[in-house]
Amino acid sequence: MDHCPSCTRRVYVIEKIEANGRVYHKNCFKCKEDGCRLTLANFHFHDNELFCPKHVPKLQAIVVPMKGQPEHMGRL
Repeated sequence: MDHCPSCTRRVYVIEKIEANGRVYHKNCFKCKEDGCRLTLANFHFHDNELFCPKHVPKLQAIVVPMKGQPEHMGRL
């Protein structure tokens, strides 16, 4: 029997959702930030957490100055 990674309780066939190789309860398949219900069509998985499209963490670009390039170039 599988266990839900969100609540650690057993997940029975009637109440399960499978995503990213994990099995969740339907009620536990929700956004980490605001708790809104997710579907298989709209969920995002980042750092072992579930997010809705609105709250998925954004990647931050890191600008590294090249040798011989002034420090201020390439920064906003």
